[in-house]
Amino acid sequence: MSTVRHNRRLILLMGILALALVAYINRAQFVRALVADSIYRKHIFTPPPVSPGTSRWHRLREEAQFFWDFSEIPIARERRMDLLNPTLRPLVKEIGRRQAAGEDMEYPMHIYREVRWRLNFTSNIAVTQHRITELSQSLTRPAKEIRTADQQDPDGSWAPGLNVWYLKLYYSVDHVSQCKETPQYPLTFLDRINSPEKLDAVLSADLQDDFTRTGVFNREELDETFSALARMLVRNSRTGCYDFDPRLGGALAAFVNRWQNPATGYWGQWMVDRQGGVWKMDDMGMTFHVISDLNGHVNHLDQIAKRTLQLDQIDFPAGIRFNGHYEDHLNWDVVKIFREAWPALDEPTRQQARAEMSRMLTWCLAHSYQPDGSFKVSDLDDTPGDAYRYGVDFLAELGYFQRKDRFWTDQEFPGSRAVHDRIEAKLRSMGTGDPGLKEAYDTLQAFD
Repeated sequence: MSTVRHNRRLILLMGILALALVAYINRAQFVRALVADSIYRKHIFTPPPVSPGTSRWHRLREEAQFFWDFSEIPIARERRMDLLNPTLRPLVKEIGRRQAAGEDMEYPMHIYREVRWRLNFTSNIAVTQHRITELSQSLTRPAKEIRTADQQDPDGSWAPGLNVWYLKLYYSVDHVSQCKETPQYPLTFLDRINSPEKLDAVLSADLQDDFTRTGVFNREELDETFSALARMLVRNSRTGCYDFDPRLGGALAAFVNRWQNPATGYWGQWMVDRQGGVWKMDDMGMTFHVISDLNGHVNHLDQIAKRTLQLDQIDFPAGIRFNGHYEDHLNWDVVKIFREAWPALDEPTRQQARAEMSRMLTWCLAHSYQPDGSFKVSDLDDTPGDAYRYGVDFLAELGYFQRKDRFWTDQEFPGSRAVHDRIEAKLRSMGTGDPGLKEAYDTLQAFD
């Protein structure tokens, strides 16, 4: 009897060990399956229409393949983070230290923006490593050697340190919009979009993301390219240094209308699956930019606000959280959406939005804002310039500093003036050489 029992235990133990070995060998696939299932359960994609005659089994197989393929995007990003963050994080910390001491870090920040894009969205690790090396070298050069306000030859952009066209565009918009005379160099970097056909081709190439073939997630190129073009063509259309095609505004509006998802009201990336089907992703960050950069002149604002509330527990870029928690940067985006949509909302939706904004304010004052007038840096806003800029922007947009801006509540905030003054004093003591710090300071000054 004891021998039989012993043999059974041995067989059971061997079975458990065999299962453990199989699980260990296949752990990567298991983790990826969990990620794919998590993405599926968030319901952030509108799938392509079902082709006539397609069986249910065939449809399910195609859906499973899409979510399996898409799951590689966050998994590959985590692998890159694990590999490169030990080198990158000390450099970012040093940038933050120098910003806090009042040093001009705009040139290193240009390089860092490109590094962060490559790290988050592209698969070429060697190029990312090279740019990190260049970021490190930039910190050994005196800031006065490179002025980010200087125009660059040969393309005429104002973006030293950047090698990517959409980032050059993004960081040159203000210079182009404020230009009143012929610049030193022709703005040839704008030729790429200077016809309705060219503009649509650039935006459509970013929108249609054939990610299984390229290994690149186009989200940031689409988001920043659109935002830059909208600010240049809609908000600041007059310039004395470039002859824009007068049809560009209409072409941009047509693209926006085609881009909007009629099922949700949202904008976002269009992911192309292996069969050529298009999955339309809802993206709160992109939707914010469309609404903000077009001054709220968009369709379906009520639908957009309701969809935003549905994404309350979903992480960025689709939803309003970041790694499960609030961030001032994303909170500002959400409040801006609610502000523009407010006249179109019914009372039940307004009640939900009020509760959401109240929770955001409580979180900001308890976790992000610090008693000395500073804001915590975070994984999303990982430099003092970004932390202050978006912290102040959120509080200002919410109406925390000024009663007339409180579109959502009649509540009084008796401590708001003291918070304002502490932040302003802290910024004054640090200096505002960084653009983010200066923007935060200027925002506060407007309330004085």
